[in-house]
Amino acid sequence: MARGVKSKRKGTGRRAKTRAAGPLPDSDSDLAALLMSFARMLDDDPGDEALDLAQEKAFDAMEAPRAEERIALAREALALSPLCGDAYLVLARETADPNEALELYRRAVTVGAEVLGEAAFREDAGSFWGLLETRPYMRARHELALALWHLGHREEAVEHYREMLRLNPNDNQGIRYLLMDALLELGHEADADALLERYEEDGSAHWAWSAALLAFRHSGNSAPANSALARAAEANSHVAAYLLGKKPLPATLPGFIGVGDESEAVSYAHHAAGAWAAAPGAKDWAADALAVGVRKRVDAQETEDGAETDLDRVDEAVLALLVHGLHDARRAWKTFDWDALDRLHAKGLISSPVGRAKSVVFTEEGFEAALRSHRKLFTKRTPKSG
Repeated sequence: MARGVKSKRKGTGRRAKTRAAGPLPDSDSDLAALLMSFARMLDDDPGDEALDLAQEKAFDAMEAPRAEERIALAREALALSPLCGDAYLVLARETADPNEALELYRRAVTVGAEVLGEAAFREDAGSFWGLLETRPYMRARHELALALWHLGHREEAVEHYREMLRLNPNDNQGIRYLLMDALLELGHEADADALLERYEEDGSAHWAWSAALLAFRHSGNSAPANSALARAAEANSHVAAYLLGKKPLPATLPGFIGVGDESEAVSYAHHAAGAWAAAPGAKDWAADALAVGVRKRVDAQETEDGAETDLDRVDEAVLALLVHGLHDARRAWKTFDWDALDRLHAKGLISSPVGRAKSVVFTEEGFEAALRSHRKLFTKRTPKSG
């Protein structure tokens, strides 16, 4: 028989308090939900003692060090109560058969919903996860969506992500990142725009780099896309190396993520790889824009009249001006825009400007090109007489 959320079981509540309480609430709505959970724990209804005992077994199974022990404890939990969703999760994680795992995840979601009761999905929508008794259900739905995605049931996975955000818009589980990656990979750009706006205060690298990819999908190599890419690089400069394959991703994902550091970059590059691969030319654009200095590109493109600067002509002018700083044969003082010097080096015209030396060296090709550009741009032409 389904039990409504109002008749909270004491035993499960005490266990949830000590082992699944999670971080402190960070908003008034979170605090109100948590207080409601504790109030329900004090309800005089003895609840379903069998399910309480099963939940204890399920927690023990999750913490057991060996697979056979985890499986045995999960089966003991289900023998006590077939409504223990976390026991199904343990079994799903341990099976090598993905289709069997999928069915176990579905079962965990089904019994989780039955335990909560239909009223919870109306009355507590917006506060899920803040209510401790909803967490087995939310854990199960999260893992079900992941399994569906990996087995190719992608639109179904997206619907689970959407519903989880409806139930818990504070998104303690990070569902929005999974949904954003999924929407970008599937090409649902309008939905991705709406999700980006919904969580516009998110300052993570995942959000900033997703915004850059979405801007590229909308307008290609453009001022808005380059501006978004510049903001992404500022949010986490380590992402590009992993995303573009300059650094290999580690075999295991980091256990903890620090804002702005390499662990955050590894996590993003791993999860968003499919989204970037699904946008033709996106990686080439990002690599090129970052190589030439995306911030200066943005500054050049976003002029008041909307005119777009021809960076090749800028490079030509800088190359010509370097001739004025010649010394020691082909050395020239590098007192010019650093991004322009980087581009000239990338084109094979000068040595690398990086280093303590105050000058750069023309390559043979670069020296000839510099002289041509200097004659073209700066040589006076005497008017012909008669």
